[in-house]
Amino acid sequence: MRHDPPAFPVGLYGMLLFALCWLTLPTVFAPLERWLVGAACVLPRTIASWWGQPAHASAPVAADRALRERAADLEARTRYADVSGARSVFPGSYEPVRCAVRQVVMDQSRRAGGGVPAELRLDRTYAELAGASDLVTKGVALIGYLPTPGNGVAADDQPEDFARVVLLGHRSSPPVGAELELEDGGRLRLVVRGAASIDPAPLRADLWDDPYRAARLDHGGQAVRTMEFAGDRDVPAGLLLGHTRIWGYSGSDNEPPLTIGVFVAPPVDPRALSRVVVWKSVVDAAALPAPRAARHLPAVVRELPGAAHGRYLLAANGRVPDGAAVVQRGRFLGTARGLALGGGLLQSFAASRHAWCVVLLPDEPGARPRELEGTVESRDGDRVLLRVRGDTFSGTQEPLVPGTLFTGSNGPFCPSGLAIGEARPHGEARDLLAVEVPPMTGPIAVEIVVDGGAP
Repeated sequence: MRHDPPAFPVGLYGMLLFALCWLTLPTVFAPLERWLVGAACVLPRTIASWWGQPAHASAPVAADRALRERAADLEARTRYADVSGARSVFPGSYEPVRCAVRQVVMDQSRRAGGGVPAELRLDRTYAELAGASDLVTKGVALIGYLPTPGNGVAADDQPEDFARVVLLGHRSSPPVGAELELEDGGRLRLVVRGAASIDPAPLRADLWDDPYRAARLDHGGQAVRTMEFAGDRDVPAGLLLGHTRIWGYSGSDNEPPLTIGVFVAPPVDPRALSRVVVWKSVVDAAALPAPRAARHLPAVVRELPGAAHGRYLLAANGRVPDGAAVVQRGRFLGTARGLALGGGLLQSFAASRHAWCVVLLPDEPGARPRELEGTVESRDGDRVLLRVRGDTFSGTQEPLVPGTLFTGSNGPFCPSGLAIGEARPHGEARDLLAVEVPPMTGPIAVEIVVDGGAP
């Protein structure tokens, strides 16, 4: 009896090949995925609308007024902290222009030493900042430069593009003349330049005026500031570059420590930056257009079967951008992932696991706001534990204090200044904040940020 050979399972292997392409080429299949998931969510959205109406925001109450007052206090304090440190080193003919960080460029090929990002994108274009000083500051610190569009690292940029900031640790950033302040009152002159990507910090100390004395540095933490330097750029003296980190071997009982290299850690991590300052002439700064206000899209949040894990269904009358902030009465709930047909998924802040740029406004009147990078460690009901890393303007990370936590700049659709909740230091840990987040039960009327700008 003759047996026919089994047919080749074309359909099965075709499905496996399609699934493999879906996994390995996510950006290619992303539009199809949005349509499929969006269409699948139409039925649950329709059914959910039969079981209750969303809770709309009521008339302003005392809590809402207090929240708006805290947001206004945050803006006033951050404006003073961003500008006051460098005001004294720039001529009076210059006026500070505060720019929001629209994007932190996370390209691995453009990382500085210590794995730190080396580029930012601002919410102002090159054309708007034309004629400004190429120095970019944060408080008393010099953090980078504005390149010229069409040249160097900005060779592909046009004047109408959002301006790029090249941080000091970038490989194309020019060296900076600096002074290191010693505990005995003495000073060492040196040149600070970008470190290699494998180095432990973004900046490296080089060309000491007294190499023997530099080799005897046995501990880090000394402040390094700019000095007048006969280079291509006119950098004013007195701007903070960072604090030293010593790389070498600890000494034995009879021998002193051996210093191999001295690195400089900038006072703030680029991933925690919400705003930076560019300096323009008084006349040009006055002619700048005001930042565009954020545009909000009304929407409704409904619970999904997996709502306990922080994922909710969004229903809006328009396109939902990826990474858009979702707010209710000024309080930040989380970010959205856009789907087709006006749908989306909300990932709550409490259930997120990626890093956030946040700002802590201390309860103490007049205290400096703290720009932090934080990741949610755990959640207990309406309270989350946030592990944070802060700035080191004073040489070390300052202790956390009670205050109100706000969003920093987390992309073009998630601006800074959205209230997250009250925050308190947790236990004895120096890097843990306990944050009270808004409860999320039942249908909720919310707003989605669909255009960047001020919140």
